[in-house]
Amino acid sequence: MDREQPNTEQASGECSVHVNDQVVTLTGEQHRPADIKRAAIEQSVAIEQDFVLSIEYEPQKTRIVAEEEVIVVETGTCFIAVAPDDAS
Repeated sequence: MDREQPNTEQASGECSVHVNDQVVTLTGEQHRPADIKRAAIEQSVAIEQDFVLSIEYEPQKTRIVAEEEVIVVETGTCFIAVAPDDAS
């Protein structure tokens, strides 16, 4: 009897988000910006821990995430991390 295999992301509590257009795997659904940046750095995204993190809530529309804020993430959530002195 064949059983349907569980979705690995759901079974392990992992989800894939994007940080600066690179895929980053996170475990769990609630994260602070420091957690997301740390995971991104560990997964070879070229950012630093002091970068400012923004979340894309609509195409081409973002908002800065406060460092103390807890974000509920799901697969496909997109973030942009920029140096604190970046004027863009």
